[in-house]
Amino acid sequence: GFSSTQDTVIALQALAKYSSITYSKKGDVTVHVKSDAGFQTNFHVDNTNRLLLQETALPKIPGKYTVEASGDGCAYVQTTLRYNIPPPKSEATFELSVKTVPESCSGGKAEKHFHILITARYTGDRNASNMAIIQAKMVSGFIPVKSTVKEMEKTGQVKKTEVTPEEVIFYLEELSNKPQIFLFSVEQDIVVKGVKPATVTVYDYYKIEDNAVVEYSAPCSTEESNKTS
Repeated sequence: GFSSTQDTVIALQALAKYSSITYSKKGDVTVHVKSDAGFQTNFHVDNTNRLLLQETALPKIPGKYTVEASGDGCAYVQTTLRYNIPPPKSEATFELSVKTVPESCSGGKAEKHFHILITARYTGDRNASNMAIIQAKMVSGFIPVKSTVKEMEKTGQVKKTEVTPEEVIFYLEELSNKPQIFLFSVEQDIVVKGVKPATVTVYDYYKIEDNAVVEYSAPCSTEESNKTS
């Protein structure tokens, strides 16, 4: 996003003007991508596929790649680098553990559907925490089953929930020093190769530095299975 409404207006005006100058129904562009290691691929853009996203995975990172374009027209080229950083260890005032049910890839069903079991408790110097938030990120290719999340509200254990395809958020009045369990289901939305671990975070709503972060993996991922801290 942009820092202010005025910045947004100016940026949109600039993008509109750029589009009006560069747009053409004609155009035939070939983009050549190659590396010093011998990798080579071409993208061809013309009026029949100009709105189609074309992409390929670069075989070696880090590496030196060259991008060249030939022809007549306008094409947008973008590179994206994704990587996984393990969460930092912290001396938190919360204790948090996460596991999947089932924990291993048995029977094949876990490839498409499994449960996430979160256990959390307050370990600070008070009887209970302030208002607490539990934020569970989804592993790639999986989405939460909304009905199972909303079931947590009916128990009275959770004040409010928020569900998106990328994460589940539980709003709690407080966390006591007794372990509390939160359980919901996820299901496969798309098939993703090389699924990386996702994180679950618990933190004090009014003191965000009081937190704990844990990684978990899908039962059928190739990564190391569930971690707790």
